[in-house]
Amino acid sequence: MSCKGCGQKTKLIKAHIIPEAFFTGLRDGQKAPRIISNTPGVFPKKAPIGVYDQNILCRECEDKFQQLDDYGYRVLIGSEDTHEILYDENDKIKGYIFHEVDNHLLKLFFISILWRASISTHSFYSKVELGELEDLAQQSIWNMDSLDDHSFSFVLGKFEGDAAGRTMLDPHAEEWFGIRYFRFYLYGYILYIKSEQAETPEGWAHFIPDSDSLIVVSRGNFGESKEFSVIKEAIET
Repeated sequence: MSCKGCGQKTKLIKAHIIPEAFFTGLRDGQKAPRIISNTPGVFPKKAPIGVYDQNILCRECEDKFQQLDDYGYRVLIGSEDTHEILYDENDKIKGYIFHEVDNHLLKLFFISILWRASISTHSFYSKVELGELEDLAQQSIWNMDSLDDHSFSFVLGKFEGDAAGRTMLDPHAEEWFGIRYFRFYLYGYILYIKSEQAETPEGWAHFIPDSDSLIVVSRGNFGESKEFSVIKEAIET
């Protein structure tokens, strides 16, 4: 089979789209994390080492993502204790500031997840299709070029509560301010990444990093979220 990275007919490997570390970190004791789809008729599945696809990449191309995967894990999970918490006037968490972030690398990490999901043949990523932007995303990764501020701009949210990371929902497209975004769930985080060649909507443009800091929005307690309702319904079905 041909590798979707280099195009060569060669041996393909078990390639992760969302890095394995984002799944193994979800383990609750000896219990494997579960992946859940909001597609009717698709039931929860255990995923001890995450979701991988053995039909897309060769070893050489897979290795191109190692630096980005390692950095994404380090920023989102490995340095979680260093994130500055922002409170409102009622002492409720409204967001976070991540300091000393290489936003060039972090954005490339997010683009790489988006591209890998788009080329994946796995049903978990079946709702992610980049279309004509697929080539641009690949070029961005291969050239280590995070492009201009508006190309694949993103907003990052975070759930509160220990239960937020125990289950991972499948990614899907949605519209924000008339612009298409893809939503990914990453160990208690939600990534909204723009997938149109259009300027970032004004309401979200101020989240584009302009320094080495990153603003992350609190999505509130996971147990009170619509995602929790979806998961509960899927498990009980």
